[in-house]
Amino acid sequence: MGYNALRMMQELNQADYGIANSVHIPNLPYAARSYGQDALTFIRDSCEDLKFDRENPTRVALKDSDGRSAQPNTIPFNMERDLDRLSLEQAIGRFLASGSREDAFDIYYCYCEIFKPFGPGYDSAALLLEVLAEHEANASSLLMKHRDHYSHSVYVFLIGLAIYKNHAAVREAYNARYGLTEGPAAACHFLEFWGLTSLFHDIGYPFEIAHQQMKAYVCKLDKRNNDGFGFAPYVSYRNMDEFVLTRLGSLNDLYARAITERLAEGYLDRVDMEPYYVQHRLRGILADRAVHKNPLLLDYLYMDHAYFSGLVLAKTYLSRNRGIQSYDQLPVALVDAFCAIIQHNSLFKFTIRSLLHTQEPLRLDDGQPLSYLLMLCDELQCWDRASYGQNSRGGIFAFDFDLTFEDESMRWTYFFDKTYEQKVYAAPSYQNMLCNGYRKRSGAVREGRSKFVDDIDEIVSLSDVIKGFEPNTSLPDESDTIHVAIERKQKRTGLYLSDSNYLNLYDFALALNGRYCGASSAEEATRAFEDGLSLEYKLSNIAQAKGFARRLDAIDCFYTDRAVDYELVTSFSELELYDLAFDEHERWCVEKRSMGWRLGDAHVGRLNGKNDNVMRERTRLHHDLVPFEELPDQEALKDSAPMVKMLDLIQEFEGLSIYRM
Repeated sequence: MGYNALRMMQELNQADYGIANSVHIPNLPYAARSYGQDALTFIRDSCEDLKFDRENPTRVALKDSDGRSAQPNTIPFNMERDLDRLSLEQAIGRFLASGSREDAFDIYYCYCEIFKPFGPGYDSAALLLEVLAEHEANASSLLMKHRDHYSHSVYVFLIGLAIYKNHAAVREAYNARYGLTEGPAAACHFLEFWGLTSLFHDIGYPFEIAHQQMKAYVCKLDKRNNDGFGFAPYVSYRNMDEFVLTRLGSLNDLYARAITERLAEGYLDRVDMEPYYVQHRLRGILADRAVHKNPLLLDYLYMDHAYFSGLVLAKTYLSRNRGIQSYDQLPVALVDAFCAIIQHNSLFKFTIRSLLHTQEPLRLDDGQPLSYLLMLCDELQCWDRASYGQNSRGGIFAFDFDLTFEDESMRWTYFFDKTYEQKVYAAPSYQNMLCNGYRKRSGAVREGRSKFVDDIDEIVSLSDVIKGFEPNTSLPDESDTIHVAIERKQKRTGLYLSDSNYLNLYDFALALNGRYCGASSAEEATRAFEDGLSLEYKLSNIAQAKGFARRLDAIDCFYTDRAVDYELVTSFSELELYDLAFDEHERWCVEKRSMGWRLGDAHVGRLNGKNDNVMRERTRLHHDLVPFEELPDQEALKDSAPMVKMLDLIQEFEGLSIYRM
């Protein structure tokens, strides 16, 4: 179980170097909640040999050296693959500890580096990774009741991993869909396509933000323009006929056919509807999804971001995979992921079911496990979502969540902040989760039920995954599905005064590494980063860039792209450089140990007085894993040099400057 290549390297290092305690495999990161621990153990224990080359005997035996670490052609290929998975594991641990967008970025980055869903290299996925996070943070300040979707998607990803790991019915449905046998290969398949589904399901949200911003602004100006009655002006996207076209035809045609085919595998039989009719109607519905030519339908009250997510992802994939000559050549699991994404927001919940004149939820055995799981996890993830806009900041919401499993069932627990205990008891979000019953809009009273749970069961059948759940809302539900708890929230903002609306972590890390290796152009810097470094070392550079704000804060400095009345920093004092170097070394040591590195100096001076860097990377023993005070002067300078470089580098990013408080 676990990291097979790393364990084999321990034996090879004993044989090649006579070193017995090399390539340490670290403990799992700490996770405060069960679902986080389950997600981590799934990565470690279930996803063995992720992206290994199992065909080449040399690579299987780890006799090759074409893997990357700090440089190319240093370690075995499959060893690098194990370190990639370890990097993802550690990135998940960091995100679970912080919940921050910056740490969410690392998980997206790891996923794209490992699976390359849109091609190799960061540029292939850069726009998708950055546009949502930046647009939400910067362009959504006018929008009321808007919440972060960047970290949200990572939470959805982790919940899905926990459910697949612990629930046999979900694994069986997924494996049956793709003809897989339960084991590491099936787990790796799930990780890839569930990752694509969950991490990118809200990538089209900027299209909805623009629509909702206008309505929110107008309704605030004139209360008579209540959007609930359809009186407010709205955004309609034109030229959609051009946007949905690819070299293979209309994406509306693709999705109408693909969704209908998937519904026909189980769902349409239950509602007694002909697939041909559904496909024909669905094609027209999709064509009007963003245009809203018929205002009488009131569809224009909301813009379906999921529709744009499906379009953007399909267009991006096809632009990077020119060998695909027809939609029929698209991998089934890929189309399943795209169909899950385009259905998850409102298409299935409202539009399709209205078309079919039914309220039937999606079932786990309907042949769409990715759609089922995305809609379930998307509804469960309603905690700790940073608010934009003044109205939603006053709301009371759960700040944390846990998911536990027992006897082929699950229990959801939501945690509310004890600081606002009296407000919590009166908050609708709290009341809706209680199993005390509720009143429906029609006036009907539901006893012994949770409105929150019932609302989810209207979309996906909970009796498929929760033993004893009562789907008949006229009867009490005794399944013990949901609990609420009041706890003191531990503050963990991770926010510092340093700020830039468009600071790109990847570009920062790339440029910093370029300075290290003496790159003379942006092209050289990109090549050195992309081709020269493994995922582990790329993340190390990104972590160094992320940590700059915290290190500046420690010496009473900050960077910003705004003109402020503080002292401009043009150089650091010796004391400041010492403090910065000390902090950077401590960060580096924590990072190294978390990735399994240990103190060792057998490689030092081994090659005619020079360090044997290949031996260092294969044994994962480093001579600098000591307290900062014990470093030789030359090594200590390596920790302060990046700070000096950063001072020059930061000014290259759209006029950023460093100030002293």
